Amino acid sequence: MREPKLHQLLATMDAHELNRLSRYMASPYHCEDIRLRRFYAYLLPHYKAARPELPDRKKAWRAAHGTKPFSDIQYARLLSDMLKKAEGFIAIETMRGEGADESYYMLQYYNKRGLTANFTDPYELALRRLQQYPYRDRDYYFHSFRLHAQHNTFLENKKLRTPEKNLKETIESLDMYYFISKLRYSAAVLHYRQFLGVDEELALLSDILRYLRGRAPVPVVALYQHIILTLTEPAQAAHYTQLKAVLFGQSQALQQDSQREGFAFALNYCIRRINAGDTSWQMELFTLYKEALKHGLMYDQGLLNPWDFKNIVTVALRVKEYKWTASFIERSLVKLRKAEQQNAYSFNMARYYFATGKYDKVLQLLQDVAYTDIFYLLDAKVTLMKTYYELGEYEPLLSLKESFRILLRRKKIISDQHRINYGNFARLTMKLYRADVKNKVQMAALKKAIHETANVADRAWILEQFDRLVG
Repeated sequence: MREPKLHQLLATMDAHELNRLSRYMASPYHCEDIRLRRFYAYLLPHYKAARPELPDRKKAWRAAHGTKPFSDIQYARLLSDMLKKAEGFIAIETMRGEGADESYYMLQYYNKRGLTANFTDPYELALRRLQQYPYRDRDYYFHSFRLHAQHNTFLENKKLRTPEKNLKETIESLDMYYFISKLRYSAAVLHYRQFLGVDEELALLSDILRYLRGRAPVPVVALYQHIILTLTEPAQAAHYTQLKAVLFGQSQALQQDSQREGFAFALNYCIRRINAGDTSWQMELFTLYKEALKHGLMYDQGLLNPWDFKNIVTVALRVKEYKWTASFIERSLVKLRKAEQQNAYSFNMARYYFATGKYDKVLQLLQDVAYTDIFYLLDAKVTLMKTYYELGEYEPLLSLKESFRILLRRKKIISDQHRINYGNFARLTMKLYRADVKNKVQMAALKKAIHETANVADRAWILEQFDRLVG
């Protein structure tokens, strides 16, 4: 049975919000229905619990309706009515939390009623509060536009012909709000075009970019401007350099959401360059990760995602930053959720020991990984195959290759693309192991097979082993 929407909503509220909702429900202005008040009073202790569970329907019904016989239809209506009250509470709390919205609606009311004498003080207070807002971002310009627009209406209501630059300020705020919004969503469209076949027309985008060229826009505009240029002119690495300069050089002027978006685009740019065959970008990718860690962009509520942890280790090992890698694993492990720490440590330290040639430790550590996630399992198989290859242990390598093949065939959760990538890795690893370096025809055929196989997990390692064989 699907959880009621009311349960899903209340379960996300903390004790402070639940108590404020209780005061909201107690007010006859907001809730005239005594049955809804009793219903929420019954629900309140359930949602203050550490792990809220669905309240008993019959008991909740009795709290609201007393001895009236239970009705599924009327209980559903009770849930629906309570949900609407909770949504009304959220709307009011959000508006008051924003501050600028509350000021805007008050000024709008004064203008509609022609109360010009009431307008000036709250308008000036709203402007002062807006100037105290630390970022010059989309929200700032949106609220600035609305305040200036209401001031225009105020001046018209007073029938004043004034030389004030209010219209100019209104238009400038509107332009900045539009530029930021247009650039941000255009960047998303350009990104998805690369792999989803999205072909939306981006009207006026080239005109906006041309207008901004040569100007010194605020940091958030410059951020999205350079993001778009990395997507439309990817060969010019200067756009990436400028994106990074804004991202890390002007971070104090950017909200963290914007910083995270900028980092994600910068990361994808580096990866595209690497995938295009320019391995020199591996070091740049490593540097980018270090900057993101330094600026806190990798953390969500102070925690590091285990897959980000794994990706950072992967890149650091590729550029042979072994000392840094070992230190990162040890010091950053506490940034993972406790339940994820043991697996992350065993798996990533195994890869570190493989990279540094301590193959016996690799085998010991990979025995400690609980394969609750399919990608841990797949990548552990890859690391094991590479370890047996390096140790020259043919029988374990052959046995592992066969078990890998069966796993790829049977596990339905593995996508077709990953099935191909990992299957090609296992196949080419065995070809490398069996290769006769004295047989030039065979080596030429192997080289051809490697270069013609487009989708291979850990292609860099495969190419490195072939070069070792022929070199």
